[in-house]
Amino acid sequence: MTMLAEHVDGVIGVATRRGTLAAAAINPIGAVLEATDAPAHGRDYQRLLDFAPSHVPGRRCWALEGIGSYGAGLATIIEDAGERVIQVCRPRRRLVRGGRRVDIRDAIRAALTAEHVIQPRKRGER
Repeated sequence: MTMLAEHVDGVIGVATRRGTLAAAAINPIGAVLEATDAPAHGRDYQRLLDFAPSHVPGRRCWALEGIGSYGAGLATIIEDAGERVIQVCRPRRRLVRGGRRVDIRDAIRAALTAEHVIQPRKRGER
């Protein structure tokens, strides 16, 4: 996070899965400030937007997994609120029958890997 640390005071890492998401606020040296989880619904996205300034009050960015799928709606809402969003790659995982539950560790990993960023693809015509 060294390169990104020069530009932000913290990162909100978000791991997304179908129906749930987890978020973790990380400071520039990698310490977890706070973590939360929520259902992945439009009404709950505001709760995450309120979570961010109370834990990273200065310059921040959001490191999201799954911007092209489960995190697409959240990414749009965060960008519309004037926040910076970057995409992080999901780690390769072995398949687990019945899906995998999202947890705070995934959100922390997303925030910590934010130095290897991918600009999110925009929705609509390209």
